[in-house]
Amino acid sequence: MIGALFTAFFFGITPVVAGRAIALIGFVRANVIRLSFALLILGVWAFAFGQGMRGQTQLFIAAGAIGFGIGGLSLLASLSRLGAPLASLIEETIAAPVAAVVAWFWYADKLTTLQIELCAVILVGVVIGLLPYVRSTVIKGVALKGVALGVGLALLAAVAQGISVAATKHGQMLMKAAHTPPDTITVAFQRLIGGFLVALIVYAIARFVWRRKWGFAAADGSIKSVLSSDGGKLTTRPLFWGGLNSIFGPILGVTFLVWALQTIPAGQAQAIQAVAPLIAVPFAFWLQGHKPPRLWYLGAAVAIAGLALLYLNS
Repeated sequence: MIGALFTAFFFGITPVVAGRAIALIGFVRANVIRLSFALLILGVWAFAFGQGMRGQTQLFIAAGAIGFGIGGLSLLASLSRLGAPLASLIEETIAAPVAAVVAWFWYADKLTTLQIELCAVILVGVVIGLLPYVRSTVIKGVALKGVALGVGLALLAAVAQGISVAATKHGQMLMKAAHTPPDTITVAFQRLIGGFLVALIVYAIARFVWRRKWGFAAADGSIKSVLSSDGGKLTTRPLFWGGLNSIFGPILGVTFLVWALQTIPAGQAQAIQAVAPLIAVPFAFWLQGHKPPRLWYLGAAVAIAGLALLYLNS
């Protein structure tokens, strides 16, 4: 459960820094940058100290293609339309029941009634805490078409994330059954391969088939170099924000998620991870001006109570 809590913390930071990178160079290039950095760093470990390409490699690559590739790209595309808190709320809260149901029907990875109830308490706390952001999206007069597309992309990300988590859990179970204990970082690396391949395909389509501006444009509509900066300021360097996105998401967040899945059910791990949007709020306030509303404190208290009871009853 500790691994899932760390996952939630790192995933709480991820959409905020990702939103900054997207605003500078667009979500297609931001996605390629984050996965490239992570693939390089985790790949060095996997081949130098880990299991390389051994184990349930095909299943992990497929899980990464679904979660990192389809899910990650969909979430990044929804951030500019919904904002980090709302996009993360939809993705994380829906992914939890998806992961639980898929794992249950696929390989009987069941939650107890008490675990289901406490996971539900956590999700209720997340919804309460981020409800004001749902209202603010509407109040700000965002185009209905853009909001609908953002919600659709976040839902797609949720389904992909849930399936990916369930598949990753199953792969590690198969390795243990074959008396080959999975190496956490190697599994994270193998998942990255699938996500990176999907990111490259999307990049090629966006660059050479569709208009170059699609997915490449900054928030002001311009096409900036990934090496550019405004006035030499650190906070305007795309590689800086893309690197942070890589560190907190694919490297730290996913590695701790893989570790968590070795000890707890997929649905429980995803439910704990769902508090990430609540964690994102203070970081969003720091970078984007999203001041925490009163309901955020109430929601956080409910979610923390659910987490504490889940820990005590694990």
